[in-house]
Amino acid sequence: MKKFLFILLLFALILAGTGLAGYAYYNSVGEKPLNTNEEIIEINVEPNDNFGRVLTRLDNNGLLRNLLLTRVYFRFNPMETALRPGTFKINAQGSLHEIIQELNEGEDIYEVTVTIPEGFTIERMGETFEEKGLFSKEAFIQAVKNYIVPSWLENTDERHYVLEGYLAPATYKFRKGQTPSFVVDTMYKAFVNRMYAVLKETGEELPTSEWNELVTIASMIEREAANVEEMPRVASVIYNRLSRGDKLQLDATVVYALGLNSKDKVTLEDLKVESPYNTYYVRALPIGPIASPGAAAIKAAINPEITQYLYYVLDPSIRQHFFTSDYNEFLQKKREFQGD
Repeated sequence: MKKFLFILLLFALILAGTGLAGYAYYNSVGEKPLNTNEEIIEINVEPNDNFGRVLTRLDNNGLLRNLLLTRVYFRFNPMETALRPGTFKINAQGSLHEIIQELNEGEDIYEVTVTIPEGFTIERMGETFEEKGLFSKEAFIQAVKNYIVPSWLENTDERHYVLEGYLAPATYKFRKGQTPSFVVDTMYKAFVNRMYAVLKETGEELPTSEWNELVTIASMIEREAANVEEMPRVASVIYNRLSRGDKLQLDATVVYALGLNSKDKVTLEDLKVESPYNTYYVRALPIGPIASPGAAAIKAAINPEITQYLYYVLDPSIRQHFFTSDYNEFLQKKREFQGD
């Protein structure tokens, strides 16, 4: 009898020990689910992936200690997942919850954030994409040239780029290896969506056949105004001069006609450039936009301030323009501010 009790007690102890060991292993899987000696590994999340698919893929690649126990641990120790497509660097020695947190909050290592400010030209955009390492400036410009533009956007050989002004300035996230044509398409569609949003906000009904004139004016406002607040006033000068049949004589159009992104000072020789963009040369609007305007400039083109102003000159001490309807006053202020 004593021998039987001893065997029963021994068997119970073995079961208890096995259970404790099993529970310890179960916990160790939750504390370190990955089967690797590497400190950092990359985990790829596909579009529409859930965490279960990610675990299965890790297991198929031999990177998971125990798929079943990992699933069970996650089931009884749930944590919200907010997976986004991409490739993420993960602490391979971390716990399951730490891995999930890094996937939720991490940055795709192949994703590049690119900010295109208001007033950038296509040339300047190409330089920015090249600086970010996405593709060359030349590849971007070729994609712009190859883009199939809508029928309402008049395609003329006299324009530098038909899509100038129609690629929305914004902050974008693109993956390395993304084609320039995809980027151009994304930026063009963003512009169209922004235009419709602005038109809805302002209550303006404007057919696409009239977008070129509006965007051209908005692009000049974007490049000429010193700040957002004075944009409607700059717009008023443009419309006032157009209504009188005066040349606009805007330096920003000369800079664009010269094929430059910027110029500290426009010279008298520069003003003579024979270009359909040069408003010292043509008595009308430029043939097309000279940059990509933001929403504020488009709104100013739709709703200009009502003034009699015909001239403005920058006061460099306060980085704002002085506006006037008197030509002599304009000349006086120009001499004062510029020393001319």
